[in-house]
Amino acid sequence: MIPNKVTKRLCATLYDAFVLFILGFLFAKSAYAAAPDAGTMMQNFAQTIPQFMHLVTALAYVMGMYLIFKGVLGLKQFGEARTMMSSQHDLKGPLVMMGVGAALLYLPSSVQVGLNTFWTNPNPYGYLKDASLDPWVAIIQDGYMIIQLIGTIAFIRGLMMLTHASGHGAQPGTFGKAMAYMISGILCINLYEFLTVVENTLSLGQT
Repeated sequence: MIPNKVTKRLCATLYDAFVLFILGFLFAKSAYAAAPDAGTMMQNFAQTIPQFMHLVTALAYVMGMYLIFKGVLGLKQFGEARTMMSSQHDLKGPLVMMGVGAALLYLPSSVQVGLNTFWTNPNPYGYLKDASLDPWVAIIQDGYMIIQLIGTIAFIRGLMMLTHASGHGAQPGTFGKAMAYMISGILCINLYEFLTVVENTLSLGQT
């Protein structure tokens, strides 16, 4: 239960950061003209995103080790229950925990697999451009970085929800919610190419 609580707290914190970004994006033009410190503040916040990403990855490693250990204990209990002819334990739960734990331990590879599922050659950093001449480019790039961090948190939360979907007494729709978190997380991580696909599909920006 500890990893789930940590994930919920991280999601709540990053949700506040996302709301802050949306408000800053809506009023950035006037704020940047009246108070240049607003753009500097957002830039400084975006510079901390790599540290946050390292923290989230480290927490994913810890949760992965915890789930693998818990899955091994679940297999041990399953074997003992089979020896005593008991049907109270299920093999599905421990196997899912071990699979999710392995995905968290290899989080970068898991995210890359998710990206390759939707795109042939994913480029999450395709939005990086020369921002020295246009302050709006710098603000948009900082926004992409924040959303990528939120997408990583959502992907981890989806993996954690898979462990609840495999247990006894799981609420209906838990698996669907987990997949929704994971897919939305992948789309947020590669938001630039996702928006490009939407733009090309709907012929937006074409005259």
